[in-house]
Amino acid sequence: MTGRGTIAVVRGSEVDGTVRAPPSKSLTQRAVACALIADGRTEVVNPSTSDDGTVAAMVARSMGARVRMGDGVWTIDPPSRPEAPEDVVDCGGSATSMRLFTAIAALADGATVLTGNRSLRRRPIGELLEALGGLGVHSFSTRHNGLPPVVVEGGGIRGGTVSIRGDVSSQYISALILACTRADSQTSIQVLKSLESADYVMMSLDVLREFGGIAGSDFVSLRFKIPGRQALRGCRLVVEGDYSSAAFVIAAGALAGRASVTGLKARTSQGDRRILEIIERMGGRISVDGCTATATRNRLMGVEIDCSEVPDLVPVLGVLATQAEGVTVFRRVSRLRIKESDRVEGVVSMINRLGGRAKAEGDDIIVKGPSTLRGTEIDPREDHRIAMAAAVAGLVASGETVIRGAECVSKSYPGFFSDLKDLGAGVEVIRG
Repeated sequence: MTGRGTIAVVRGSEVDGTVRAPPSKSLTQRAVACALIADGRTEVVNPSTSDDGTVAAMVARSMGARVRMGDGVWTIDPPSRPEAPEDVVDCGGSATSMRLFTAIAALADGATVLTGNRSLRRRPIGELLEALGGLGVHSFSTRHNGLPPVVVEGGGIRGGTVSIRGDVSSQYISALILACTRADSQTSIQVLKSLESADYVMMSLDVLREFGGIAGSDFVSLRFKIPGRQALRGCRLVVEGDYSSAAFVIAAGALAGRASVTGLKARTSQGDRRILEIIERMGGRISVDGCTATATRNRLMGVEIDCSEVPDLVPVLGVLATQAEGVTVFRRVSRLRIKESDRVEGVVSMINRLGGRAKAEGDDIIVKGPSTLRGTEIDPREDHRIAMAAAVAGLVASGETVIRGAECVSKSYPGFFSDLKDLGAGVEVIRG
């Protein structure tokens, strides 16, 4: 674990070993959201105790659920319907919780106010509020700018037909699908333009099915139909290992020796499982044995990567690209500008500060390699993925890479630096 003002110092070093993937925070948050609107008790087994996972549990508790957070199991007993919280709901830095529970708040009898930290308050939610308005829900951004804080007046969801863009955040579609299972009538959602990060919508549908919910989906025409007045049933849901977090350990193996990650399902709706095939395309050595994926250092080559389905992999893939021969082009990265930070600028800045060669051009990031990296000081600007990517880069950099504000990794992977150290990396964590 890390605390406020934590500094992580990473030295060039070899890795060799095996760690277990942390639980998926995305699956955990969806399970908690469904548990809040289900009938009967839910047990979430192997939940993510990351900041984002814990925030979801706290929000559910504020909306009337009895939540017991035991060691390895969370037990959730929901109210008969979501309750209007007594106080403002703080979603911390979790955009997923903000968006899922904004839609669910429409089912409460009274008003709900949701906000978050500075990073979250710059992430858009206006189109979700507009879509909810088309379904009979009165909600608004307090600053009338389409950003949190938001107020949802509650009273139920009427249902009906609504359209929404799919190229801003797939979380909007997930939020509508889950909440509209409790609408007064059927809801039809037409996604406009493209649906990026579609795998996360598939994940939401998978979790919904675990609770006995149904939703018609057509990923070709981008239409979704959700019957109203469904009675979701509490269940026992086991959270699988997280590919998004495992990607950093796998990349460490591909660059600096050998690393294996256990607890990963081969058949999964997690889009970031593509880290394995992308590294293989770059020339990396990847092997999969059951639930264990292993990466071993090998010569890497520059490739072209469409990032519309894997935006969260861009920071660590950018680090891999610094050691690949030739040019790596990351296409369709514009959505990264509305993540925890302006992640396009963050990735390019991190790589260049370390002595790499990266630039942003339009909707692309271009990285030329191989480069000789030099340890330096990195400020990830509270972005967990930039911090973890910088640590991976530090394994192949000369000198020391100093990561300030390293506590931000707890948003998704609280044990990251401990796991890296267990693999043999030269890591020192200095707590403020």
